[in-house]
Parts: sequence; C-alpha cells; structure tokens
Amino acid sequence: MGEVGGEGMGEYAFYSFKDEALLAWGMEPNPMPVRREMEGEIFGGEKVRVDLLIDELVLFLNEYPDLWDLYAGTMEVFTYLAGVNLSMEGDTEAAARYLEMGLEARPESLLLRSNYALALQLQGKGDEALEQYKVVLADPEGKENPMVRLLAARLFAEHEEYLEAYRLLDEMARGLPADDAFWDFFAEIKELAGVEGEEEAEGGGASACLACGQVLEEGEKFCPACGTEAAGAPASACLACGQVLEEGEKFCPACGTEAAGKTPERLLCPGCGKELREGLSFCNACGRPLQRDEPQLVFCPGCGSRVSEGTRFCRECGKAL
Repeated sequence: MGEVGGEGMGEYAFYSFKDEALLAWGMEPNPMPVRREMEGEIFGGEKVRVDLLIDELVLFLNEYPDLWDLYAGTMEVFTYLAGVNLSMEGDTEAAARYLEMGLEARPESLLLRSNYALALQLQGKGDEALEQYKVVLADPEGKENPMVRLLAARLFAEHEEYLEAYRLLDEMARGLPADDAFWDFFAEIKELAGVEGEEEAEGGGASACLACGQVLEEGEKFCPACGTEAAGAPASACLACGQVLEEGEKFCPACGTEAAGKTPERLLCPGCGKELREGLSFCNACGRPLQRDEPQLVFCPGCGSRVSEGTRFCRECGKAL
C-alpha cells in the first residue's frame, strides 16, 4: 500500500497493483483510491471486495472528474470482475448495476455489454437484454462470439422473431461440435422460421444443409457432408453430362448413362496434370514417378470439378466420392 499526496486527497489511501496483474488485464498502473475508514471492509476478509473498491473509485472520480478518462480502463476491468462474481453468487441485479457503471466509462466495451445483456436476460428483462445484444452483434468482433449468438437467438425466438434467430444459429453451425441441445434448438427454430425444406426468401450468402445442418457456401448445389441437394437445386442430374433428370428416370435421356451408376475416378499426374490410367508407375507424359502413397489430383467422376481431400460428396453435382 502506498499513499499519494495532494491537496484534498488526504482522506484516501492509494493501492497499487502487482505488475503481473497489470499485464494480465492490460491496465494502466493507476493507484486505487480507498477511504481510510473503508480499508478494513474492503481488504479485511478472505477476498478483496471488488464491488466496494469500485464504489470508492467512483466516489473519488466524482470528486475529481478530470481523472475519469485516466481510469476508464480500470473501471472496465473491475466492473467486469464485479459483474462476473456477483452473477456467480446469484445477484444478477447488482451485477447489471456494476456492468452498467463500467459501460458509462467504456461504452465501446463489447466485454461489458455482452455480460450486461446476460445479467439482464437472467433477470427476465428480455427486451432490454435484446437491445444490448443487438449493439454487440452490430460489431464484427461481437458477431463472432458464439455464446452471444446463441443467447441472442433465444431472445429473438422468445419474441417470435424466428428468422433472425435462425440466421444467427445458421451462421454459427459450422464451428460447433456435435451438441444435441444446439442441434435440437436449431431444428426447432428452422421449422418455426419457415425455412425447413426451402431456402430463405432473401437468399444470398451462406445457407445450411436442410438434412444435416452443414453450412453451404454460396453457389453450392449439394452438401459436401451428406450429399443432400441444396434447396432450390434440380431434383437430380446425370453424373456424366449434367443433364437434369426427372424423378424416376433411371437413365440419362441425353447420354444414356445410368442415373445411379458409378464411374471410375479420374486420376491426374501431380506433376503435369495429364489423366492417368490406373496402375501406372510413371506418368506417360512427363515421366514423373508415381508412388502409391503420393497424393494425386482427384476430380469428381461425375462433373469433373476438383474435389478437396477427404470430401465425401461433390459440391457441384452431389456424386458420392
């Protein structure tokens, strides 16, 4: 503990932080003012009373308003810590109060705003919480937070804004592990949003496979994970020439290829790209040795599109690989 002199500041003791704490939280080395009569209450227990420490700081800054900007980062860190601790103790009302105090000092803080929204949500203040989530989601960095997406989606669903909820879940589906609770919620919202079995009315951008939830890139006609046709794609296509096939047709009317037939993969030389016959040890065009374990360029046997290693279905024509 160290004291900082100054006219009118004699009633305060000023506490400094250890270097590792400053580094961990990215704070400026600003001393924390504590009135002498509050030292025991703040520091005398098993844990430091962070909430009371904030109260002391606010009291001090109201007396010396020119220092608010200097302590903005400190307010952000301490109100976040107080909010988290109070939420864990079940006092979400107090948590929201301290997080709001932090936002007054640092309104641009996504960390504070997302936790403030959660504290409001836990109190049942869905309308207020949703407004805070909207602010976070309007920021590109905030939009990347999967927990914010999920919590906001639940509020959109409660407000019967199912399409907004679906869009948030759809965009985060790619990075989620096999989580039954998420996929059950996703399926429910997809149905309520009216996009089950069809594309969104606005179209464009990424969409999700209606069978397995895999995110599809714009223009993909078939899901690369399960082979299901994307909504709006033709019923099926000839694996040889691409001719659209009517339901029930067993052979292509244009080239005669069997609809369910499987043709051999086209293997190309990794050196020159020339098509190879199976079993060759050397490329008959450039002479490059071909080892069995050497990766070869593989193209879809149906449409000729280049396919990535490990892909189970062609993204262009849906053929199983």
